[in-house]
Amino acid sequence: MTQRDYVRRNIHTYPFKYSYLDPEHYFAKDRAVIYIHIPFCNTKCHFCDYVVYVNTNEDLRESYVQALCNEIASFVQNRTFPAFSIDAVYIGGGTPGVLTASQLVRIMDTVRANFDVACNCEVAVEFDPGTVQADKLAALRDAGFTRMSIGVQSFDEKILTQNNRPHNLNDCFRAWEVISRAGFAHTNIDLIYPLIGLDLPTWKDSLRQAIDMNPTCITAYPLEIWPKTAYHQWLVVNKSEHLPAVGLEVSMCRVALDALEDAGFRRFSTTGYFDPRRCDTYSRYLEYYWRTWPLIGFGVSSKNVINDRLYTNVRSIGEYLRRVQAGNSLMDFATRLTKEQEMRRVMIRGLKMCEVSKPSFLERFGVSTEMVFPREIAALVDRGLVEDTPASVRITREGQVFSSNVFEAFYTSDDLRPPNQGEVQFGLSELVLS
Repeated sequence: MTQRDYVRRNIHTYPFKYSYLDPEHYFAKDRAVIYIHIPFCNTKCHFCDYVVYVNTNEDLRESYVQALCNEIASFVQNRTFPAFSIDAVYIGGGTPGVLTASQLVRIMDTVRANFDVACNCEVAVEFDPGTVQADKLAALRDAGFTRMSIGVQSFDEKILTQNNRPHNLNDCFRAWEVISRAGFAHTNIDLIYPLIGLDLPTWKDSLRQAIDMNPTCITAYPLEIWPKTAYHQWLVVNKSEHLPAVGLEVSMCRVALDALEDAGFRRFSTTGYFDPRRCDTYSRYLEYYWRTWPLIGFGVSSKNVINDRLYTNVRSIGEYLRRVQAGNSLMDFATRLTKEQEMRRVMIRGLKMCEVSKPSFLERFGVSTEMVFPREIAALVDRGLVEDTPASVRITREGQVFSSNVFEAFYTSDDLRPPNQGEVQFGLSELVLS
């Protein structure tokens, strides 16, 4: 270094360029969505891994609703997180329809009393067909609920019985008639494949009947095998049952794609479809969920995704009630995302939404998808599973059929290793080959 290299210049901040911005926009609350878990069902379905309790009494359900309202009210006192404006509320389960209308309305009223809820907030709730009642739906519609989803899963009586569903076909048709009369503009029917005993003609018939019911949205999602479910016991532990062959499962996915698109539905995600002639999106809540935008969870086992913090609530309803009453933390297990994990998460979950926007990725992380994942994207392009365009990395139709392969391209060896002592394996279902 010479004297000519010495510059008497220092800094007090970086970057050096600032602007005169609109204060209202600059200081606006962060936007988020809320998930509320209702862990009550009439039966435990054989494929279900969610935290649910069956045959509960009215006193337990009322105690849980009171605890939920207390948890919701206490969240805003936590100064760790910023204040949020809420774009969507999703009440799922379990079967929220097991609760009374007044209980569901009270939960939503508590949200509105403690959060800045957008005037056009999506308020979604799930029902099983057997829990649909006209007076209950009318009360929810009047209280501002906007999206009604029912879990049909199959229009075959035998398949419903084999999977311990709490309803029959008559329940499905009666429930849909009630929902149609209730005047909800945003409706969804859930279907699932493959199931033990499900063949292609039966699957085609379920798709046809769901389309004929004329919902604004249809979910056609593949079966996941989770530990401690009846399906896991049959398929993995005892090996006493078998799923349809892999080739048949692939055919079921292709059939669903073709049938739904031919009926005018558009892909929102690898499992969700909406009719753009009657609604502008499949689910605003699920867009936040898959885009990894802020999500606040309430209730047992609910998940929270807030900035780099991911955590879940305790799974035991007894423990949940005790902790709420004592004012203690409800957190069960948690992690803090590294930037690399966050970028992989955005790619995996974004492709679940069919595409990852390159400008959005660059704005969020300051680097491009090409810089971070050149090998992963190139390999998927070579296999015909994604398209790499100047604007986005987009899953192809073939990629949708084999979407699990697309997601796995972004897993690391550390992601797939067995958990160490003190760690919890979470969010990766069992690999079952038929």
